[in-house]
Amino acid sequence: MAWYYAEAEQQKGPVDEASLDELVRQGVVRDDTLVWKEGMPSWQPHASVRGSRVVPPPPIGSSAETRYCSECGRPFPANELYMMGTATVCAGCRPTVAQRMPAAAAYSAPAYTPVGARHYGGFWIRFVAKVIDVIVIGIASSIIRLPLTLMGIGRIGLGRITGPEDVFANLPFLASLAGVSFFINIALSLCYEVYFLSTRGATLGKMAVGVKVIRADGGPISPGLAAGRYFAAFLSGPFTICIGYIIAGFDREKRSLHDHICGTRVIYGK
Repeated sequence: MAWYYAEAEQQKGPVDEASLDELVRQGVVRDDTLVWKEGMPSWQPHASVRGSRVVPPPPIGSSAETRYCSECGRPFPANELYMMGTATVCAGCRPTVAQRMPAAAAYSAPAYTPVGARHYGGFWIRFVAKVIDVIVIGIASSIIRLPLTLMGIGRIGLGRITGPEDVFANLPFLASLAGVSFFINIALSLCYEVYFLSTRGATLGKMAVGVKVIRADGGPISPGLAAGRYFAAFLSGPFTICIGYIIAGFDREKRSLHDHICGTRVIYGK
């Protein structure tokens, strides 16, 4: 029976029953680790599928090396410290840290399919989605910036500009309008991406072409990750002359540069 398990937002496997038991013994697969095998409707915590198999975390390092407890800050020989999640703690602090760690029941299985079964959105379908999003944001931005446009026309007046000297005289005002317009566009685009990706998993453009954005483990992305992905997209676009977008056409999972940075995937599906 082939098992898959999630580690650091990456799918691992397949492994057989014996290998999975060894991973449990080593502490790689814990009670809250998400696992999946053929026939299961979704990924579930290991403890809910195969029962609780708690294995005490082994000491790390050697006795000659001195490290510090992440909880109390006191120095200890390295082999007297334990890994608890991402923290390195001493024996005295282990119970306190363990109480703060979420139980297996606190983990909900993300609604996703194994990596091998995903149908990734390629470069062109994502390009079409991006064009739709640009049109939507452009219309919304034009409506929001309409008062600024009218203000500019009223302040300068189309008939008042008769030569270069009139342009230079109004240059500070024009620059301030351009700056405000740029800020509005950025703020609007950011809010658009964060809201739709964190609540719907897809922007209007992506919904139109039938794709959505997920984390590497298949779960939905958070508002913070959506915001980070928005700014990372500048590296895929203007900062790399769109080379960051083009690499999606050559990547096995159709990832653009900002997908690599944020650990996201674009797949087909509702």
